[in-house]
Amino acid sequence: MLRVCDKLREVDEKGRRYGLARAETGYLRALVDAMADTDRLAEVELLKTLCDVNVEKGRLGKDVGKFNTALALYLAAMVRCYHEEQADGIEHRYHYTERLLQGVSSKGKKQPTEDKGTTTPAKVAEKFQALDKRRATRGNTDSLLIGYAQVMVEAIVNDNSMLETEAIKSLGDVYLKRGTETGDTRNLTRATALYNRALARCHNVHGTVVIVHRLLHTAKIRQDITRTRNKRPTRLQQQQDVRRRMGHFSPFSAAPSSDRTTSQIDDDIVHDIVQPGSGDESSQCLVRVLRGGRGTGQAGSDCLLH
Repeated sequence: MLRVCDKLREVDEKGRRYGLARAETGYLRALVDAMADTDRLAEVELLKTLCDVNVEKGRLGKDVGKFNTALALYLAAMVRCYHEEQADGIEHRYHYTERLLQGVSSKGKKQPTEDKGTTTPAKVAEKFQALDKRRATRGNTDSLLIGYAQVMVEAIVNDNSMLETEAIKSLGDVYLKRGTETGDTRNLTRATALYNRALARCHNVHGTVVIVHRLLHTAKIRQDITRTRNKRPTRLQQQQDVRRRMGHFSPFSAAPSSDRTTSQIDDDIVHDIVQPGSGDESSQCLVRVLRGGRGTGQAGSDCLLH
């Protein structure tokens, strides 16, 4: 629990500084991370915290809908909870919220509830239309994660498994896109975790096929990235081997030994320039200059100028 508290401390501070709306956004973002990292303890704690935010909103605004949202999320947190102390805290909050709800006038504000019987794939797709368009472009993926998380929470509150499944799958799609674009396999791991979570919530054949296809595609992307990374050290090693081999043929290693005299080196150069029997006048002149030493002076210069 201390680890979870440390993780939430920054979000709590922002909430106190900027208000409930900012706090709710921060908790939603942290909830997505907890689900993607399969951190069940943190996930339950964040659901409970989102409940607390809704309770406070309901208390301040005498809003029956907010209290009902909190109660539904407390139940969802209880279902996911396996930590006894944490479960006791959630149960205590649930009963406290019930008492607050009973004390609110029936004239309090109510949120419209979704008719679960009319949920269809077309309606679900319509719900995601705007977010999916944003996902298709290069933009801020954090805002996308928060948007899909809001839909997921709405689905949990209304006990709409089809909408919840699609929201979780869409969260996985965001991480898949991140991993594909950056080559960071941690994002692919998160995508896989979310797809598996969506698969567990899915109750129709078509949805199952789509999610399984996503899982296979994610595995292939990971394999491609891993294969590319494994090739890089080999290529680097080959480049180092080439440089090492070239070092054996360095100009310095091929240079003449220092025990040879300058005149001997000059004679070798002269031999390469003019082969015996050459009658070319300019070549013979160059030979005389080279063999005559550095002190040929004006005579050598005149010879080369002719």
